[in-house]
Amino acid sequence: MKENEAYENKPSKTRSITFRLESSVIEELQFEADYRETSLNVLINQILRRYSNWERYENKIGMIPIPKIILSSVMDQVIRTGSENGIDDISKFKESLVKELSQIAFNFLKDSVLLIKKNYNLFSVLEVLEQYMKVIGINSDHKIEEDGKHVYVIQHKLGEMWSLFIKEFLILIFENLGKVKVDISSTPNTTVAKVFLNS
Repeated sequence: MKENEAYENKPSKTRSITFRLESSVIEELQFEADYRETSLNVLINQILRRYSNWERYENKIGMIPIPKIILSSVMDQVIRTGSENGIDDISKFKESLVKELSQIAFNFLKDSVLLIKKNYNLFSVLEVLEQYMKVIGINSDHKIEEDGKHVYVIQHKLGEMWSLFIKEFLILIFENLGKVKVDISSTPNTTVAKVFLNS
C-alpha cells in the first residue's frame, strides 16, 4: 500500500470491553449523545479516540488552550504596536513577522509529530495537523480530485494575518517535506491549498 493511501484509508478493528462508570457521567454522556443525534457508543469512541490521538500528548508538547478571540487579536495588536512605534514599511514588517512565526511553528511541528507518530514525513505531518484542527474546532476539509490533486480547505475565521500565516506555514510543509509546489489562495477567514502529492 502506498503511504498516501494509508493516510487516506485506515480500517480500524474493534473489540468489546466493559467499564464501570459513575451514573452521573453516563447520564451526561447520554444527554450529549442525544443532543448530537448519535449513539452513546459512538460518542464514547469519539472521546477516547480524541484522547488517544491528541489530548494525552498536549502537556508533553507544551500545548495550552487559548480562546479564538485572543488569537484573532494578537497579530493585529502586534501590527498596530509596530505602526505606533514608527515602523515605516508595515507590509514588510507583516511579511517578516509571518515568515518568522511560520518557521517557529514548522520547527515545533517536527518535534510534535515525532512524539505522536514516531516518524516524520509529509503524511504523518498532515495527519497530526488534521487531528489538531479537529481538537481546537477549526473546520477543515480534504478531498482528492479526479486528476489526483489534493485540495485542503481550512476555515479558521481568525482574520487576514492568520490566513497569511497559514499560507506560509503550508508552503513550508509541502515544499520541505513533499518537495512539491503548492497553490494557495486565501480570504481573511479561509485558506485553500491545492497540491499534487507524490506516492
